[in-house]
Amino acid sequence: MIDMTSVMCSIECPNCGRSAIEDNYYKSEEKYIYCYRCGYLYKRMTKDGVNFQVDKNKGYGHLSKKSGEGKAVFFNSQMTIDQLGEYTNEFYSENTSQEKSYLITYEDGVFRCLLGTPTDNFHLSFEEFKEKMIKKYGEDEFGLVPIEV
Repeated sequence: MIDMTSVMCSIECPNCGRSAIEDNYYKSEEKYIYCYRCGYLYKRMTKDGVNFQVDKNKGYGHLSKKSGEGKAVFFNSQMTIDQLGEYTNEFYSENTSQEKSYLITYEDGVFRCLLGTPTDNFHLSFEEFKEKMIKKYGEDEFGLVPIEV
């Protein structure tokens, strides 16, 4: 059996420079990074405990849908017209809380909010986010930054 102990914290997104989440499984050396701002994804996984596979998606945006179960979609390419129609329909469906959901594209360093309103922390650089979290939660003895989307 593999022990799946991990440390999760906020880090600077390597794609957009804002706050991303790092989930580091330090015993198995697996690592996941996902950015709820630009849609960047990084996965370093192993199936046999020895050999690793790395998957990385640059990030072209993100759909955050809040409802009873919630949903996050990270775009690994530019959104097509068909996808925009699909996500727009999903955004306006009766089981989506439009006040808490948003659809963002990220291209050439520019964020565009197509639907909804992003979170208060969305537009903060990582350093601004880190300062806000330290003021709110205090400084961590290991220098880890708390997660808050």
